[in-house]
Amino acid sequence: MPPSHPALKIHKNAHWRDVHHANDAVRCTRYELTPRTGTTNEQLLDVGGALGAVLEFAIDEGEPLRTGGGRWSLSSIGRPKSALLDLGNHRRISAVPTTWLTPESQASSASAEVTPMLIAAGMTVNVVHRELAKKKLALKTSGASDGQTFAGAIATGTHGADLNVGALHDTVLAVHLVVGPDRSFLLQASTGGLTEKAAETLGRWFGIPCELVSDDQLIRAARVHLGSLGVVLHVIVETVPLYYLERRVTPHQDGDLRWRPVLSHRRPNAADAGHPASPDFLSLILHPYLPHPENEPRAWLNTMRKLPFTGQTGVITKPSDVSLKSDLADFLPGIVHLFEHDLELPRNPILRAITSSQLRSIYGTTVSTKRALPGAMFGPPDFLGIDFDPLRGASAEYVFNATQALVGVETILQTLATQASAGNQYLGGIGIRFVKGSNAWLALNAKQTTCFVELQSLYTDELPAIHSAVASALTKASVPYAGHWGQWALNTPAVLRSYWGERAITQWKKARATLLPTAKLRKIFASPILAAAGLG
Repeated sequence: MPPSHPALKIHKNAHWRDVHHANDAVRCTRYELTPRTGTTNEQLLDVGGALGAVLEFAIDEGEPLRTGGGRWSLSSIGRPKSALLDLGNHRRISAVPTTWLTPESQASSASAEVTPMLIAAGMTVNVVHRELAKKKLALKTSGASDGQTFAGAIATGTHGADLNVGALHDTVLAVHLVVGPDRSFLLQASTGGLTEKAAETLGRWFGIPCELVSDDQLIRAARVHLGSLGVVLHVIVETVPLYYLERRVTPHQDGDLRWRPVLSHRRPNAADAGHPASPDFLSLILHPYLPHPENEPRAWLNTMRKLPFTGQTGVITKPSDVSLKSDLADFLPGIVHLFEHDLELPRNPILRAITSSQLRSIYGTTVSTKRALPGAMFGPPDFLGIDFDPLRGASAEYVFNATQALVGVETILQTLATQASAGNQYLGGIGIRFVKGSNAWLALNAKQTTCFVELQSLYTDELPAIHSAVASALTKASVPYAGHWGQWALNTPAVLRSYWGERAITQWKKARATLLPTAKLRKIFASPILAAAGLG
C-alpha cells in the first residue's frame, strides 16, 4: 500500500523538469507534505508524520527518493528516478532558543554579533533573505539566482563568492538530517555549541527521535551532502546584523592591461582606484572572444563590500526594484530570444557581435555603482518564467586554486578561441569569482582561496567537444580542477582524486556509510551523480 497520512498529498505521474531544461523531463510520484491548519505543535507533528510515512514506504519498497529543491541545478543531482519528496510547505525560520546553546556558545555568539537561526531546509534562499531582513538580520553570504532551496544550495556547494566568509555551507552550524521514520540526527562539529536539549526538542516536535552527534567528519560531509545522506529537514545557520552591499562595476577593453593581473593579486583597486582594496566580493564577467567591434569592453570587474544597514536612503531593499547583474544568471534569457529561431546560428560568425551586444546591454559600457540589501542584490533573475524550449540551458563551472587563476583563465580563453576556429563556437559568457576556503569534504571552495570559472551557455551539438577540450587543456597546463556539483558533469573519479584527494573522498564515503549503514538505505538516497563521480 502507498504511504498514507492526513498531511500527505500524493501526486501520481507528476511532471518534473529543471528550470533550464538541461535534463530530460521525467514523470514521477510526488509526495507533498501539507500540514493541516492548527497549532504550531500540530503542524510540526504533521510534517514529521507525513515524512515518516514516506520514508517508511520508500525503505520497505526500496524506492529511490529525491528531495525536490528549486530545480535550479543543471546537473542531474536533483533528477528523480521514481519518487520526489516536496518539503516546500514546511516553512520555519526562528532564532535558536538559548536553552539549545551552551553558555560558552551564547557568549561567543553575542560577542561576534552572530545569531544562530533554525531554518527549514526546503525554504528558498530568497525567502530566507526576506524573512531575515524583517528581523534586521542577514545571511553572512549568498549568491546570484537565489531561487534554490537552502538544502539544495548547500547540497551542491553553491552560493557565495565571499573572500572573507566562504560559501553558504560554511555558515552552517548544524544539520538536522532524517534517515528513517524513527531516526534522525542533529550534526554539529565537535566544538559545536548545541546541547542535547536541541535534539530532544526536534525529536519531540516532529515525532522522529533525534540524536545530537558532535563529530567533525560527519558535519564536514553534511555541509555539502549531494542530496545523498538522508533528508535535510533543517539547518542551523550563523546570521549577522543586516547590511547592504555597495557594488561597483567597471568595464575594460581586451587590450587594457589592468584587469588581467587582478586574477593573480586580487587587488581590484590596482585596476580602478574606485574599487576597494579588499572587497568582500570580487568577480569578473568576460566575453569569451574578442568583442566586435574590438574597442567594446571585454571584461567587467565587479566588487562589493558590506556596510551596516540602518535605514539609509539610496539602498535598494526589494528585488522588484532593481535588476542588478552580479553574475551570469540573466545572460541565458537574452540568448534564448536571440537564437530561438535559428539553431544553426552558433556556427555563424555573427555570434561575436551578438554576444558583445548581449553582454553590453546587461553590464554596460561605463562605470556603475549600486547599493542594495542582499535579498535585492542577489534576487531572482529575469529568466523566471522563460520557456527554454526548444533550447536547453547548459553550464559548467571549473574550480581551481586561486594561485592558478591567471593561467587557468588564459587556458580556457585560448581553448575557446581554438575551438571557435575549428567551427565549435561557444554560445555564452564567462563568469569568474573568488571564494574563501572551506573544510567541508567535497566543497568546491576546497583551497585556501578558490577561483570559480563559470561557462554559462545554451546547449549545442558542439558543446561536449568544447568542454572536453577545456578539461584536457587545463590538465595539460597542470591546473587541477573540479566541476560544480550543480552544473555540467565534470567530476569523474580521476577529477576527484586530482582536486580533492583520496582522504576527502574516503571520509565523505565513510560518513555516508555511518549515517546510512545499509546498502538499501544508501540506494534510496543515492544521487544520480554519485556513480559517475565514483562515490556510489
